[in-house]
Amino acid sequence: MLYIDFISSLNDEDRENYNKFSKIRGTQQYKIIYETLLKIDSNITYKDVNSFIRYDKALKDVLFKYLGTLEEYIKNDILLNFDFSSDAIIKKEDYHFFDKLPKCIEKSQPKYEITEFYKRFALNFRDIVSFVREYCPNKFDVNKLDDIVYLRNAVMHHSPLLFSYNFESTKDITMIRIKKLIELLPLDYPKYIISEINERTEKTTNNINNSFICLLLDILKEV
Repeated sequence: MLYIDFISSLNDEDRENYNKFSKIRGTQQYKIIYETLLKIDSNITYKDVNSFIRYDKALKDVLFKYLGTLEEYIKNDILLNFDFSSDAIIKKEDYHFFDKLPKCIEKSQPKYEITEFYKRFALNFRDIVSFVREYCPNKFDVNKLDDIVYLRNAVMHHSPLLFSYNFESTKDITMIRIKKLIELLPLDYPKYIISEINERTEKTTNNINNSFICLLLDILKEV
């Protein structure tokens, strides 16, 4: 069935749901999911499509929180341990991009000191990774961080996490990137994110055609 025919055939309740939430999620995302499911099984209900829409949103909500935790953790480590060099020429009130940042050195003052570096450091996540690569590559795994940048962009730009614009599953690469995020999270955060993601995956498993379960994230093992 063509996507337009699928949407036209919705009952009143499903049509109301689609008309309401497609304005937020985007009609394209519904089509992307439908066309990907269609490659697996033509027996598709609106519940299947809508369950993946809800699952995608739920995953992004979880990942947004823990991506923020990782960013805050790395940023705090940088602010505790680095400062502008004494000969640095400081021109900007805030530095958002690594290539504009004045030369930095390891901090010599007490860690609690509120330095000019602390006040002006406003790098976005991609540029924080660039800072790590330049100044402390042995502190955090830069290769993992590079992959996490892609995951973060997908979450922040509200792109589908499990489907491509070519109507193909991106589950495997998303799984890899989520696992790398888990590996870099501090303290007990890995345990919490695994629990939250698994909970959403298991809930969606009960709401979709069994043929489509292969498109869900694999259940993550506790660490």
